Amino acid sequence: MSSGIRPSCVICAWREHCKKQFSISNPSNCPEFSLDVRVKDYPGKKGIKILIEGEPGSGKTTLVERLITRLKDRKMGGFLTREIKERGERAGFRIITLDKQEGLLAHVDIAGGLKVGKYSVNVEDLEKVGVKSVERALREDDIIVIDEIGKMELFSNRFREIVDIALNGEKQVVSTIALDGPPFVEEIKHRADVHLIRLTRDNRDEVLEEVIRHLEEVLP
Repeated sequence: MSSGIRPSCVICAWREHCKKQFSISNPSNCPEFSLDVRVKDYPGKKGIKILIEGEPGSGKTTLVERLITRLKDRKMGGFLTREIKERGERAGFRIITLDKQEGLLAHVDIAGGLKVGKYSVNVEDLEKVGVKSVERALREDDIIVIDEIGKMELFSNRFREIVDIALNGEKQVVSTIALDGPPFVEEIKHRADVHLIRLTRDNRDEVLEEVIRHLEEVLP
């Protein structure tokens, strides 16, 4: 006897009236892949997750840029953060997605708002540009790049949600992460299913080759 309860999609659990009926084994086929935060995983092979930590100035973003160049034939999505220099001084940070969209992450001249040191964080652009790029990568790409998981980015609940979803999903993830951070950062670092790699000024080449080696173990 039917209970009258309609099975719900593991991703769009809230989308009660959806009639698309995509396979729950790979809901990313759905063009509206909504990434409900309450859903932490779905069936399927999990990809490798690599977190790269290091002191400010150790070259984390540069390493990821080198990785993207080395793996240019792979489908990669997500975002990088780059410094904004004004009159020779660092004035903020911009978000640049791998598909060439840009947003402002933080700047000294933003009035009010949430601050990390002298920088006010632009949560709107972080979500509209950065988070959206990770959502697209979850649908369309093989490797997801998140640069970085740090204090500025963690002001956004949507950013926390998308990080959780990416780490629990089937795609490969390469992310930079703060050396010291709030509890969310430490919890991620202690996950049993991530490779945490420490980057220094002296081991950049070795770390790049290690990351590529890990990815090639699972990429076709």
